[in-house]
Amino acid sequence: MEVTKSLVIHTDTSLSPSALSLTLDSPHKEVAIVKDMNLRLMKCLGSIIPWNINRHSPILSSASRTSAALSVILPANEPGQHDIPSANLNILRTGIRDSMGLAFYLISNNLNSTDGHFDKTGLDDKLYLQILKDIGWDDIHHLRILLSSCEPTVESITERLFAAAVRSYNFEVAQKMLRAGMDPNLLLKTRMKPCFTPLQYIASDGDNEFINLLVSHGADVNFSVNDSGRNALFYAIWLENWTAVRLLRDNGATVTRQCAELLTEFAHVDHEQLLFMKDMIGIYLDQSVGTQQDETKTLLPAVSKGCVDIVQLFITKGARLNELVTCSTYGVPHQTTLLGRAVKNNFRDIIRLLLHVSPPEDLSLIHPPYISPLALAVDGGSVDIFEDLLSSGADLRAADEGQKTLLERAVRNKNLALCQMLINHGVKVDREPQEAQWYPLSALMIAVQQDLMDIVDLLIASNARLNDTFEGFPCTVLTAAFEAGNVAMIENLENAGATRLGREIRGIGNLQSAVLLSKKVGFQRILDRFGSSILTAAILAKDEPLAWFLLQRIAPLNQHTTITDGERPLSAAIQTDNIALVLALLERGVQVTDLTLTDAVLHDNTPLLPILLPRLLGNAPTAVSAAVLKFTIKCLEILREADVGFTGAPQMSHHRWARVGRDGLEHYCLESTLEIATLMADQSMFKYLLEWATSTQTNWCRSSVARALTLAIFYEKLDRVFDLMQLDSNINISITRDPPFSFHGKIAFTPLQAAVRNQLVPVVRDLLVLKRADVNYLGDGKLRRTPLQHAVELGNMEIFGLLLKHGADVNAPAAKNGGVTALQIAAIKGFTGIARRLLDLGADVNQAPAVKNGRTALGGAAEYGRIDMLQMLLNEGALVVGEYEDQYLTAVKLAEERGHYAAARLLRSFKESVELAA
Repeated sequence: MEVTKSLVIHTDTSLSPSALSLTLDSPHKEVAIVKDMNLRLMKCLGSIIPWNINRHSPILSSASRTSAALSVILPANEPGQHDIPSANLNILRTGIRDSMGLAFYLISNNLNSTDGHFDKTGLDDKLYLQILKDIGWDDIHHLRILLSSCEPTVESITERLFAAAVRSYNFEVAQKMLRAGMDPNLLLKTRMKPCFTPLQYIASDGDNEFINLLVSHGADVNFSVNDSGRNALFYAIWLENWTAVRLLRDNGATVTRQCAELLTEFAHVDHEQLLFMKDMIGIYLDQSVGTQQDETKTLLPAVSKGCVDIVQLFITKGARLNELVTCSTYGVPHQTTLLGRAVKNNFRDIIRLLLHVSPPEDLSLIHPPYISPLALAVDGGSVDIFEDLLSSGADLRAADEGQKTLLERAVRNKNLALCQMLINHGVKVDREPQEAQWYPLSALMIAVQQDLMDIVDLLIASNARLNDTFEGFPCTVLTAAFEAGNVAMIENLENAGATRLGREIRGIGNLQSAVLLSKKVGFQRILDRFGSSILTAAILAKDEPLAWFLLQRIAPLNQHTTITDGERPLSAAIQTDNIALVLALLERGVQVTDLTLTDAVLHDNTPLLPILLPRLLGNAPTAVSAAVLKFTIKCLEILREADVGFTGAPQMSHHRWARVGRDGLEHYCLESTLEIATLMADQSMFKYLLEWATSTQTNWCRSSVARALTLAIFYEKLDRVFDLMQLDSNINISITRDPPFSFHGKIAFTPLQAAVRNQLVPVVRDLLVLKRADVNYLGDGKLRRTPLQHAVELGNMEIFGLLLKHGADVNAPAAKNGGVTALQIAAIKGFTGIARRLLDLGADVNQAPAVKNGRTALGGAAEYGRIDMLQMLLNEGALVVGEYEDQYLTAVKLAEERGHYAAARLLRSFKESVELAA
């Protein structure tokens, strides 16, 4: 279909004028229909072009905006060509043929409202079906004429109309189209990917009359995309539409493996329904058993939900059930057998049925690791199930060889009775000495850490080793006992022969334990090495007696030499509001860092700031950022009066920013206080920080200014954009790998790219003119775009023209992953008007696509069913033979996979004509 200056529809010449004549009752009816149609078309146009809704009404109410929209999707032979038709649309003066021309152009080129968002597709479907009805073409006579045409535009229209009828559940139109000869097996776009056939789509929603209609007209009941097994029967089962299931089965639908697996998920159905389900599963199993295919994953849902009858059916049919399945225990993924899955869920009836199931012989290379049913029984604390498994011949020794021994599992569950039973059965109390050092725990270590005195005594009585050294911390059981603070346990361990303290202790449970420990040789050595950590733990636990006891015995502290932020005693005292300890630590020579100061700000300890500031080492960008985020001008004034420097990168650890409701701030990796203020501060704080920097002649890092500017532009903080534009910056700096500049699925932006993306025309102009931003900058990373590629994707002709004026390259290459050239994205979006401009400016119609997830212009147009775009690209030299045959084959495949058969036929026809002419 070709749309001319007056938007008149030109139909296939093989159709007689009378065949397409409109059957309107009267001129008055035509006026009413045209008025309603034009209003709908203008609304649709407003949604097709993704203009920024803050500056463009979703309903185009002006002729200029309508003209701009038409210039995006329609080629123009001369400037202003679309102005008159646009004005007529807005004042409702167009004739019905003109309105039809536009409507059918949108339909044939698959131009949808907010293209790519299925939620809006229903609105377009209703619009197209209403137009069909209004013009009187919804009868079999006219539909048969349309379906008889071999012209690609008309074929595309019929495809779209049938898809609209199916998605809208418009039984009447669908029935007429099927009777007129419509293929019932065309793929159509749905919420789910890949596309569905009409029968799959209707089966997934349960309209039985519609299902019957499609089946009676030859719909393929067994089709599934890529032979996935998810045929119409699968979706009827998924919806639990048993009437539809019976209907499809009666018409020859195959019970695929996916269908059988879905059927096994239904745990609670009535007896009659259960018999029906078992019959279908039995049909599937009769076919699969002979192929020796393992059915473990098929049966897994039934085992997980306790469906005894279904499990019994699989066993009776002789199904192979020896594969492993993946599940998780304590949040850690692992593999086990079906029997293990039943054990985990404590389904004793199913356990008895599956006792014969065994794992593969070689478990050494399995990932995630294998856990035996015996081990899972111990995890579940079930003595009865454990004994059932043992009596059936389960291998106790093999079960004890996993990442955790059976006894370790029992101790973790605090199950004294099970521990005693395991020891009676002869399981390992300890690992072999040569392997113990490589594991962070033993059964005894777990019992000590969990303060399980009775189990500790049992293990001691069972001759558990007391002086092993482990990887990780605590590295000995005696160290763990001191950290737990159980004096009686410490004495029992020592009386039994425990002597080794290990190389590190991270804390002491209480003052009594500390006093006991202080009598041992090496106590002072422990404090000299780990005193800061131990003291920090005591302060955070608010154990003041222990804290003062330790402080008196620890050598002078140097705050900035501790290992991590959480181990700093001074920070711990600030966090717990213990002013006495703060003063005592300062008297002991503790120095104040940026992070210490930050804790005071975040915990609202403003009176402490004058005390801490004289001991501050270096700048404090984190503390200043915290004051900005808490909107505490008083803190900022105190920091400013103390001449605190705020350049440098704030530290972004999450435990600090949660105090100001910024839990996710650490993921931004912001590199300056300026960026934090730009992104999250209120305007007064932002201005205060800029004024502070000016008064102290602080020079912001040029890259930080560019980064802050990108944030301000993307989040449309326009007042800050103006202020930041006044600062010196490296506007073309590559910031592509930094998380804070990754918006909308981790796509990265420079200031100019962000301004184009947000369609801020004045900002784009200022960046080009005042800042001389690189108009062709692409950057690294997935889905990157040059400014021009962004403008084309948005259909913003004003920015498009502005970028071209400043030297934008129409053939700038696509980003390696998910990138597009300007012409490729215009082809994908169906923006034929923009594509025409690009081609006139020398755009390469055969330019290479992105290395990964890319499309040629031809492939993009075919994938989205852009008939007019395809025709224009082919006319402009898109190659389909020779070295470009792969481009052709990919385009055809993409079209067919998305249900755009008219586009695929157009490509095939063109290739045939080229080959004939050769």
